[in-house]
Amino acid sequence: MPLLDQREVMDEYATRLAAARPVPVTGSTGRAVPLPARSLWEVLSARQSVRSFADGPVAATDLSELLATALATERDRWPARQPDDLTVLMQAHRVRGLAAGWYEIAPDGGHTGVIGAPELPDPMAHFDDAPVVLSFGGDVRAAVRRAGVAGYSDLLVRAGALAHNCWLLAISRGFGGCLRGRAQHSSTAAFAAGHPGRRHLLSLTLGHPVPEQVPPGPQPSAEPGPATR
Repeated sequence: MPLLDQREVMDEYATRLAAARPVPVTGSTGRAVPLPARSLWEVLSARQSVRSFADGPVAATDLSELLATALATERDRWPARQPDDLTVLMQAHRVRGLAAGWYEIAPDGGHTGVIGAPELPDPMAHFDDAPVVLSFGGDVRAAVRRAGVAGYSDLLVRAGALAHNCWLLAISRGFGGCLRGRAQHSSTAAFAAGHPGRRHLLSLTLGHPVPEQVPPGPQPSAEPGPATR
């Protein structure tokens, strides 16, 4: 059996995914949310976990546009599901235009403070000092009551797809981040504060990556020595 060129397969995969992208939606700023400027293949090629972030803040408007596009895609991808099955919370540690705290993300990418949420966890201890952490959660018990074990699996798949979509959109806009599958008590408490019964499923860190420090190469000597054999 002949071997396949992986790049050709991925090019075709990226082309088909790009053809299915949703039309732009309107974000919380009232402007049309642009689709990624970079090709999907470029985004997939740049997909890697980033765990070192610049100290500067992230603009709240950039996050709103990114999240509005991701949530619109999630609704289009799962039209038969309840759109409020999943909840996205934002841990804003260093966000320009927002005080530090927990925020719930609306379908248009807007954000509302979560009343009764716990203190933000230490980003250095838990999330590589990322300026932003997106927490994805849902009501596991309600999903199981609705469809048994399949409901639980469905909820996890949708949460993972939404988080991954946010990650790809963030990369297309010059951000970096890392998906975290470990549930966190403080995140679950924040979900419960606004939506009793909901729990944390996974997280995505976001921020501006620290530029890679490329060590200088060897410098030629000013006076080369004699030739040797």
